[in-house]
Amino acid sequence: MTGERREDERAKDEGPVDPSARRADEPLVSSAGPPNDHASGAQPLDEPQPASPLEPPAGPKPTPPPDRAVPPDRAADPAPASAGAGPDAGPDIPSPPDGPMPGPDVPPAEAPGLRHQIGATRDAIKGLVGAHIELGKAEMADIGDAIKKVAAMAGVAVAAGLAAALLIGVGLPLFLGEWIFGSMGWGLLHGLLFLVAIIVAAALAAVDIPATRIGASLLLGVFVGAVVAVVLGLNLTNRGWSLAGDALLPGAAADVRPLATALVALPIVAAVLGGLAGLVAGLRRMGGEPGSAAAVVPGALYVAWLSAFLYAYATGITWFDPILLGVGIAGLIAAALVLYVLGRWPTGASLVAGLSLGVVIGLVLAVGTAIAFGARVGAAVGVAVGLGTWIAGMVVAVASDPPDMEALKNKFIPQKTIDMTKETMEWARARMPLKRGS
Repeated sequence: MTGERREDERAKDEGPVDPSARRADEPLVSSAGPPNDHASGAQPLDEPQPASPLEPPAGPKPTPPPDRAVPPDRAADPAPASAGAGPDAGPDIPSPPDGPMPGPDVPPAEAPGLRHQIGATRDAIKGLVGAHIELGKAEMADIGDAIKKVAAMAGVAVAAGLAAALLIGVGLPLFLGEWIFGSMGWGLLHGLLFLVAIIVAAALAAVDIPATRIGASLLLGVFVGAVVAVVLGLNLTNRGWSLAGDALLPGAAADVRPLATALVALPIVAAVLGGLAGLVAGLRRMGGEPGSAAAVVPGALYVAWLSAFLYAYATGITWFDPILLGVGIAGLIAAALVLYVLGRWPTGASLVAGLSLGVVIGLVLAVGTAIAFGARVGAAVGVAVGLGTWIAGMVVAVASDPPDMEALKNKFIPQKTIDMTKETMEWARARMPLKRGS
């Protein structure tokens, strides 16, 4: 009691105490009772709080001052501060809840503005479009790879097809020539003539030559080729020249008699026919340039050979003799002079050309008809002659009646459009004059 009275007197002498002037390390206690130890077990409010609710504060537990120690009778059963210690206990101090202390209130985040929302929407759309574009690129890459594969395989197939077609186009005629006619050379010749015939026919069709004329030339070639194949295949010409040789050249050897007879007779006949045709053509022209000196060569050479052969047959010379060479040279010079003089005359130039052409044709026919070809070779010759006749017939057809080149050119000019455009311009110019009348 004496201690309490002394403190009351000291408080009266010091006057009222400002709560804010209380020492920071002095615990908060009620005016009538022991210090509030917070029944929940938490530390006093003015003590440092632990960093975590699950960890006790570091360091030794603080003890109250000796003069303010809790009486023993209250230490065993502390009363909660919220229940109060009586009428003089003072205001109740709520005890902190178990767990971490609540922090300061965080203000709610500010709502995004319109510009931010528009930007977010735009970014989302861009992302969506970009995803679709990337997907499309991936699919297009796969499609491109598939297209490349298909194109590569198609290229290989086309190349193989072209190679096969080339192989068939080249190899088939050779095979047929070897199989049917006994030689690949015939297949090569037939294939070449056939391709030339196709080229000529396509060219004539392109310039509007009637298909009937092309077809007529084809039929003529088939007919001539069939006749030649039958005649040569059966050796009819060889037998005929053998019979003619028995009558004309009985003194010649039997193995060369058909050929010698053909070489003597056919060139002469062909030269006469060719000379007459050239003379008629020269008379129709009635003028022109003198003939070339080269035109006399075939006729002069044939005359030289014929002179030597007839001299040898007449004198019985069977082998080479210098006399035959002299006779041949004499015949060559005489024939060349005569033909050259005739060629200087404009009409005679056509005559000389016809004679020389007839000689060449006669020699070819003589060799071709005097030999005994047999069935296979005769058929091959017939096919070649038929193809050649088809080509010659088309050339003659276009030469005798050439196409109208002006009409052909007009096919590639849009003349109707040009005329209609001109009429429209004239009509517009008539209704919309460039200068107004004064």
